[in-house]
Amino acid sequence: MLVSEISTHITGVYNILRCSNIDVVHTENEYDAKAGLAAHSPAFILLDFYIKGVKSLLQEIAFGKWLPQPYVMVAAEYTNGNDRADMLRLGADICIDWPINAEEVLAVIHAVRRRNRRLPDIEYKELSINTTSRTVTMRGEPIVLTRKEYEVLLLLLNHVGIVLTKEEIYRAVWKSGYDPNSTNVVDQISSLRFKLGLNRKDTTYIQTIIGVGYRFGKPA
Repeated sequence: MLVSEISTHITGVYNILRCSNIDVVHTENEYDAKAGLAAHSPAFILLDFYIKGVKSLLQEIAFGKWLPQPYVMVAAEYTNGNDRADMLRLGADICIDWPINAEEVLAVIHAVRRRNRRLPDIEYKELSINTTSRTVTMRGEPIVLTRKEYEVLLLLLNHVGIVLTKEEIYRAVWKSGYDPNSTNVVDQISSLRFKLGLNRKDTTYIQTIIGVGYRFGKPA
């Protein structure tokens, strides 16, 4: 998805992507971009940082409002490394210099695709995760998860048979100090069970280890 007013640079990007057999959606403002994200779930999005509302849009993408999250390229006039660092902190995955070089955009897409092809899919009984697109299916049905739900599930799946404490899960997913009074982990587990069609007595997928934490699958 391209989010920018029509210009020679954007037209060039649009044309080179289409010639490379990449589907492209072009929007010119924040509102159309949000509609496009909801309707198309693009794998990549190129944002013109000078479009009104793009900063808030970038932050919403970074916080996982649209899943699976697209790879975000932000085009702007960067004067130094600090400018790029600020943009990356806002949620950009890569900074593209303005005016936009269409060949650079295409090269970034190809590079990310090469890397993602190395990511394995994960399957456990009737549950499957496509780690490239960050999509989840259970018994053949797609399951829509929030960013945190997905990360908790992926963490558990990567430790099948091993008990993880609430603190270990919290530190791995939220990447901050653990508050023993927090219900974040419990809430995410409860939501995951509901969406996956599980119950608290389940012993096949997510098991509660009373007084300790959670284990996915049978003991290692």
